[in-house]
Amino acid sequence: GGLTLPTGDPNLRDDNGEIDPGKSTGFGKPSWMVGATTTRMFSDRWTFNAEVSYIGFQEYSYDDPDGLRAKFGAETRLNGALIYRWLTDEERRTRWDLIIEGRYLHLGRDVTNGVPETATGGQMFYLEPGVRFYWDRLSLAFGVSRPVWTRLNEEDQQQGGEGTERYRLVFTGSLLF
Repeated sequence: GGLTLPTGDPNLRDDNGEIDPGKSTGFGKPSWMVGATTTRMFSDRWTFNAEVSYIGFQEYSYDDPDGLRAKFGAETRLNGALIYRWLTDEERRTRWDLIIEGRYLHLGRDVTNGVPETATGGQMFYLEPGVRFYWDRLSLAFGVSRPVWTRLNEEDQQQGGEGTERYRLVFTGSLLF
């Protein structure tokens, strides 16, 4: 499980002085997540990883004279990855893994002032080939994520967000203490 703290500014205004919740840098209230992950090694070189998670958002009342309230649509994610341990150098404490990951994402509709928004939400499936490098306690990964299937609500009207991109470059890093 997890919880985000509302550190961004949800009340950013555009050039006309209006608030667009979808373009703000924060949700205004904490969001929460529950999920589970499982990993299974099949051999010295092959591992399968699976995850399911749900992210929920709370309604937020914006600093707006018209009483703007918005709640972002919940996210349900199902991920599966097949990992191949490609190269290992015990002496240098390094390892390279090749990864292929599939990710299903279901986005609920955003709701503004109690009314479901058009051109929000839908379903998509991504494929992401990538590589991960380990050195001692450091891990770095790079991948290219592409939507290979989408069923978005009012897809012809949606812009920018999930499922409409051609690809995403994904980079992650972690360091164990």
